[in-house]
Amino acid sequence: MKRTLALMIACTALISILSGCQPKKRKQDYENTAVTQQKSESYEDAVKECFNASYSMGGGEVFYAYMYPDAAIDAMKQSGQYEELVSTFNAGQENRFRMNNSKLEYDGIVDSHEINDDQKAAAKKYLVQLSEQFAPELTEDKLDIKEGYEVTFSHLRDGEQGGKDTVLVIRLNDEGWKVITG
Repeated sequence: MKRTLALMIACTALISILSGCQPKKRKQDYENTAVTQQKSESYEDAVKECFNASYSMGGGEVFYAYMYPDAAIDAMKQSGQYEELVSTFNAGQENRFRMNNSKLEYDGIVDSHEINDDQKAAAKKYLVQLSEQFAPELTEDKLDIKEGYEVTFSHLRDGEQGGKDTVLVIRLNDEGWKVITG
């Protein structure tokens, strides 16, 4: 049951990022996309890196690093679920890329502004709920949002405007940036 729920959460997050009806990517278009493990210095870099992880072969670890607090990832690893979740994410990406005829690329930030106290509270609540099955001891008061932004960015589909998405990007505790989609 826990694995099924975790897989459903990962799929929901992925679907939110993929914006539902977008065409799938070809495998050969994504093999060379560079992603690093949570190395972003700025929120702008974090949005781009998270997008690239979502649209890259083998981007599961980076995707999870941006989606979950470290406490949840550590708990996933301790329970032995982490490798399976990342593997499932990566396998899903491979299947999507095989069936795709379009190439999606990050284009850039269209608009951004600092989040307010209500958005910070909502982000904390979301992260606690997202992590609950893995790290039930994680509470909102253990999450310190150092800074946060509501960011609208655009992406290209086959070199032409493909759409815009809005995300919250927060610098959490001493963990680096987290990206909240949907």
